[in-house]
Amino acid sequence: MDLSRYLNLNFFRENGFERKKCKSCGSYFWTLDSKKELCGDQPCVDFSFIGNPVTKRGYSLREMREEFLSFFEDKGHTRIRPYPVVARWRKDIYLTIASIADFQPHVTSGQSKPPANPLVISQPSIRLNDLEEVGVSGKHLTIFEMMGHHAFNSKDEYIYWTEETVSYCHEFLTERLGIDEKTITYKESIWEGGGNAGPCLEVLVGGLEIATLVFMNMAEDKNGEVEIEGSRYSEMDMKIVDTGYGLERLTWVSRGTDTIYDVLYPEIVEYIKNQSSTDERHLIYALADHTKCIAFMLGDGIVPSNVRAGYLARLMIRRSLRFMRSLGMKDSLYTLVEMHIKDLKKDFPQLYRARKRIEEILEIEEEKYNETISRGSKLVDRLIREKKRLDVNSLIQLYDAHGIHPDMVRKIADEKGVNVEIPKNFDSIIAELHSKEEEKEEEIIEIPIAKETRPLYYEDAYLRRFKANVIWSGKINGRNAVILDKTAFYPEGGGQPSDIGKLAVDGKEVEVEYVEKIDGTIVHYTKEVVEEGKEVEGIIDWERRYSLMKHHTATHVINSACRKILGDHVWQAGSQLDVNEARFDFSHYKPLSERDIKEIERVANEIVKEGIDVVKEFLERSEAERRYGVILYQGGVPEGRIIRVVRIPGVDVEACGGTHLNNTSEIGKIKVVRGERIQDGVNRLIFVAGKEKVEELERREKERLNNILEKLRIKFDIRSVEKDVSKVLQEIAKMFSVPSDKIEDTIDKFLRDIPREKRIEAKNIIDACDRLFKEWKRSRKERKRIPRELIDKILSDFSEDYKDYRLIFVDNTEILKNYDSLAVAEELAKNDKTIVCIRDDKGLVFSASQDVDIDLRGIAREIGSILGGGGGGKEKLARCGGNKLENIEKAMKEAKMLIESQLSG
Repeated sequence: MDLSRYLNLNFFRENGFERKKCKSCGSYFWTLDSKKELCGDQPCVDFSFIGNPVTKRGYSLREMREEFLSFFEDKGHTRIRPYPVVARWRKDIYLTIASIADFQPHVTSGQSKPPANPLVISQPSIRLNDLEEVGVSGKHLTIFEMMGHHAFNSKDEYIYWTEETVSYCHEFLTERLGIDEKTITYKESIWEGGGNAGPCLEVLVGGLEIATLVFMNMAEDKNGEVEIEGSRYSEMDMKIVDTGYGLERLTWVSRGTDTIYDVLYPEIVEYIKNQSSTDERHLIYALADHTKCIAFMLGDGIVPSNVRAGYLARLMIRRSLRFMRSLGMKDSLYTLVEMHIKDLKKDFPQLYRARKRIEEILEIEEEKYNETISRGSKLVDRLIREKKRLDVNSLIQLYDAHGIHPDMVRKIADEKGVNVEIPKNFDSIIAELHSKEEEKEEEIIEIPIAKETRPLYYEDAYLRRFKANVIWSGKINGRNAVILDKTAFYPEGGGQPSDIGKLAVDGKEVEVEYVEKIDGTIVHYTKEVVEEGKEVEGIIDWERRYSLMKHHTATHVINSACRKILGDHVWQAGSQLDVNEARFDFSHYKPLSERDIKEIERVANEIVKEGIDVVKEFLERSEAERRYGVILYQGGVPEGRIIRVVRIPGVDVEACGGTHLNNTSEIGKIKVVRGERIQDGVNRLIFVAGKEKVEELERREKERLNNILEKLRIKFDIRSVEKDVSKVLQEIAKMFSVPSDKIEDTIDKFLRDIPREKRIEAKNIIDACDRLFKEWKRSRKERKRIPRELIDKILSDFSEDYKDYRLIFVDNTEILKNYDSLAVAEELAKNDKTIVCIRDDKGLVFSASQDVDIDLRGIAREIGSILGGGGGGKEKLARCGGNKLENIEKAMKEAKMLIESQLSG
């Protein structure tokens, strides 16, 4: 790209600037100093402002922020509030990395209007790509405010472009801040990010880049004529002024301290230093920075977990805890985070309001980290013994799967005399791996006609029958398909299943089995062929649709109730509707208590009883965001300039394309069936909506409880717990550590293990189950106590030598009928160079001693397929089974061949 085409500005020429080429790096730059030969950037020059501030006076962060914002307000810019640091409006990134990220992709693509034009903002931003430099370089930060003034030029509206941008910058730096204009360098470069690119000027003072002026004029395009960093771009209609001024860096050059951390966190740096047993200054500085980053992450609603933004929050928390250990600090992590929260109270009050939640999250995370440390040493020790060498991928897997950092690995490896090479930038590597959403390849379905179908379900969600014309009929992927000019059939989307029903044509009715939307065209898959050109009458399966509408509106109500009871950090992680029940997944930092679930159900039913009208409207995205903010995107980020917003006033507002009730009272009743912790940081509520559906559920639950009591031979009149049947079932499920719907299967197994005469009767259901459960555990313990005589007999009767190994294949189930086959297999594998395969009433159990280089999981999976099922487990202990146990002898022979093959390899 010829930068001079864009950056050879009248402003430079008219004000006496010279364009020069840096003798060190070869970059072109503009300066008023005719003697200057270097571009003014590191490493070409050193810092010259340390001890020598460049502004007319020293500024605090708050003063510098206000100086910038008010300057551009005076220049006709509208000041807007910063966005959260978690980028809820983006599908591609998790964290807000710059002020322009607030407006990508919808505003920058021209799809949506900006909130103001021109505008000015000071946006807290987080970047984790240079973690190892933080605290070391003196200038790197993970959390910073990018101050920016932005102008969005389109074909219809011109605001300003390159000349005015540079003029504003120069005026602000020289006249407002008092920087000597001869010390300012404008270095030419190219910027790209978030699917956009453009020429830019890096603004340098005293050896430090304090601002970047980007002239965004290109969008990513695989057929584009310009290539930048391996990606191709083409010119776009929008011309966007994207500036980024570093608030912290400007404050630093105004004060001239040794490092940026000394001007930003003097009190916290001093506190950490006083509480530390060692003066490792780079750790002290990094900890001061990281704890501010954590305050913003958790304050803006991120819940630590093992995925997405939650992964990055946990990375920062654990990195900070490691630093505290290295420094010998005894304080809790929250002590440091709280210092930031109090300091930021005036400028970012949302952090202060969230302080109790932040404290609780950090207590939980600290406890988890300590557990990881205690169990991690054994795991690392075993891996080092097995693998002898750990590469970068092994280290990443250890951290991702078990939370074990390479620092711990190195310590244990050193003790064993094993060398482990750890990349200096390991934390940055894993942060980068988890900073962006992976692009998913969507199946492309080609349809012969591309015409947008008129969706009648948006005009009237209660429309049960309609007339339409068939504009295309044929087959798609081998199925009968029909496209109508308009339809009331809802296509699957947003967690809501598609409608089903019938098309009446020529005196007969054809079943509609499934409906989907392909690029605006709604396709109906039918059981029989419907001729093109025919007029049809569509008939919706109304009972099914109305139940789905109840569950969909109830999902929004449940979401609101969760936020009210648990906190505004709750964010939808997924949902799925069904005719009989629905599930709602959401972020929360701990499992739900019974009280939490009851309160959520109570609040949800209060909303139902209030009878609030449900407002459904189409709005321009910019207007919707202006009114409601990013809370709109709880259920995902829709495409397009116009979005459909579903709002229950005072309760919930979301961008949603589903069919909804007109009033919350139509839901009738909501009953939360159960709560589950489906993954770290994510909870699930299963609930039923609709009076009839709730009554049906309660009837089924009573039947189930009666069935369970009958199985357990417990005599009890369930009328005394009629209102708490769900609770009783949950308690039983909890006791057996299984999901509620697995209770009966588990009890069947449970009864098989307990001698008949040991069954107990009691007046209290839970007490009876508890006593039975304890008896079951005692029986299991007895079955796991393996006598030496049994081991000796198996070794004598069932073992054979193969090369240097001992193979033990036990096909006699009678000998093991009173013992746990897994326990026997584990006991046998305590012998050196031993591989075990045991037949029991469920399938096969495999084990191997630690000195055998074999992974039994793959063998278990393959043999499981012979048994009509599957297999899995651990590397040295696995099992398989299925519904074709008649193939057990064949399975054992095949297992032996596979094991011998692996041992031979």
